[in-house]
Amino acid sequence: MKIHLLLMCVVLLAVKNGESARILAAIPTASYSHQVFFQMLWRELAIRGHDVVVLTTDPTHENLTNFKEIDMSSAYAAMKGAIKDVIALNDNKMKAFARFSSAFLEMSEHELALPQVQELIKDENQKFDLVMLEYLYPSFYAFKHRFNCSFIGVTSLEGTNTAHDVMGNPTHAIMYPTSLLDLDGDKGFKDRLVSFLLNQLIYFTRGKTVNLINELNKKHFGDNYPDIQELAQSVDMLFVNANPMFAEVRPLTPSTISVSGGMHMKPPKDLPVELKKFLDESSQGVVYFSMGSNVKSKDLSNETRNVIMETFSQLPYNVLWKFEADDLPGKPENVKIIKWAPQQDVLRHKNIKLFITQAGMQSLEEALFTHVPLITIPFLGDQDSNAAKVAEKELGLRLNYKTLQVDEFKAAINEVITNPKYKNNITKLALQIQDQPMTPLEKAVWWTEYVLRHKSGQHLKGPKIPTYQYYYLDVLAFLLACLVSVTMSTFYLCRFAYRFAIGLSQRVTIKIKKA
Repeated sequence: MKIHLLLMCVVLLAVKNGESARILAAIPTASYSHQVFFQMLWRELAIRGHDVVVLTTDPTHENLTNFKEIDMSSAYAAMKGAIKDVIALNDNKMKAFARFSSAFLEMSEHELALPQVQELIKDENQKFDLVMLEYLYPSFYAFKHRFNCSFIGVTSLEGTNTAHDVMGNPTHAIMYPTSLLDLDGDKGFKDRLVSFLLNQLIYFTRGKTVNLINELNKKHFGDNYPDIQELAQSVDMLFVNANPMFAEVRPLTPSTISVSGGMHMKPPKDLPVELKKFLDESSQGVVYFSMGSNVKSKDLSNETRNVIMETFSQLPYNVLWKFEADDLPGKPENVKIIKWAPQQDVLRHKNIKLFITQAGMQSLEEALFTHVPLITIPFLGDQDSNAAKVAEKELGLRLNYKTLQVDEFKAAINEVITNPKYKNNITKLALQIQDQPMTPLEKAVWWTEYVLRHKSGQHLKGPKIPTYQYYYLDVLAFLLACLVSVTMSTFYLCRFAYRFAIGLSQRVTIKIKKA
């Protein structure tokens, strides 16, 4: 065993001393869940000796000599109003998508204009071997051209169909619908129609978006940069959080790496003393309630908040509520509020019976790998589709915040806590997903260094063919033309033969009569 450890240390030292690289990572989305998913990866790459620079809205302040963060947290202000708008538009997916797009453009404009980001762009002495950029909205892809290096796209969610199309993976509006839609396994005609139309909307609005981003690049990076679509095609590899719990099972090319399975999960830590005391003394059990980082409990309508408080007051359990204000008027005796919870460690506590969540991807994964059943109350983005998967796989129940009532909410809580199938299902699924030859973090590090070793991943991407070829439209048109041609030829030949036979018969009849 000691020999194996010694050999591992030798290998790690060789990597640090002989193959270290400069890596620029950027996650522009002003959302903690998007940032936290990759924080362990940036840290591990730095520990392995790589020089890592991260553009982030949520700095970790890691104390490593070869690790630097550029703080873009001021971008949250640019996104604050957009979140409320998208929640209000959530029933209209097309308008919600359009608002998301405009918000991302506003956010990118703010981030690229930050002095530290501009300094990075304009400093001619800056060199990088690899850029790792969030492959969700292409405003930062110009960094690939700026540093003329390899490019890995990363996303804390399932990849968009646009991203999969670039990598040569199969895309289909019905088989692999966008995560903006809450479609279950049995998709009715209306679901299929909406998915198709939303895909077409995304396709047809792409041109306008491309022009806006090209203008943004010209403003912040300068002239002589390739079109953003060309930059998108230049990606060498794509890391996706395609967890089969939440995403349709899709065949992937070797250049598309699924890093699902709890890559952001951290080793257990001791809970703060006061919080630990509350959980330890709640022998009857605790319901943990958090709406995540984008949806604030303090911003819920008074009507919804009153329904929640009334329900909690009737429970035989204590409730830990992530609530962003100092005080909650009318708070029931069995409820403890906390502005920010160490969520992974809270969910690991033995007395947690249930997690009520907005169904953000990272929150669901944390519940999955701590075996805590769920009640989901989705608000925006991919939360609807995530909540649909939770209900479909019977990992918990789904509720609608717009129609939430005390009796319904209380019944759902009691059902999930007392019915063992939800706990059993989530435990079983967690064990299935975690049964992998290497951890997601190990996989992400290995493939990152693969791209560094070979300076590319283009050879692993699938073929890119036009839509009409992918769906055999030209072949079907040709076969249809052949069929029509043969049918018409046969028809005219038969008609000619018929007329010839009639004419011949008439001539014979005339000759007989003359005779």
